[in-house]
Amino acid sequence: MIVILWAFTLFHLVVGLASLGMAVRLLGPVERSHWRSKVALLVAELLCWIYPVAAVVAVKSAWSAHDAGHPMALAMLLAPILWLVMMGLAFAIVDFAEDGVLGNARTP
Repeated sequence: MIVILWAFTLFHLVVGLASLGMAVRLLGPVERSHWRSKVALLVAELLCWIYPVAAVVAVKSAWSAHDAGHPMALAMLLAPILWLVMMGLAFAIVDFAEDGVLGNARTP
């Protein structure tokens, strides 16, 4: 169980740092000008800013639960991954609803 907890902890650390980097990048006027859909930009910003917070809370809770012998420690680590999946689906729905084409919310 310790190996799985460490693996997910490192996963959340790497993805959380990448998410923060993208969130900071989305604040710039040059990056914002590339987005055709303002709603898709909002969904992307929500994903990028909330995921690191959710990951920190999940990792802290999972390690505390493991120390207390709680059997749901692994499930706590999966919650941020479910956030990524849910927001990815929301982004795809918004993107498709805007113009009927997936992957067209941002210009190259």
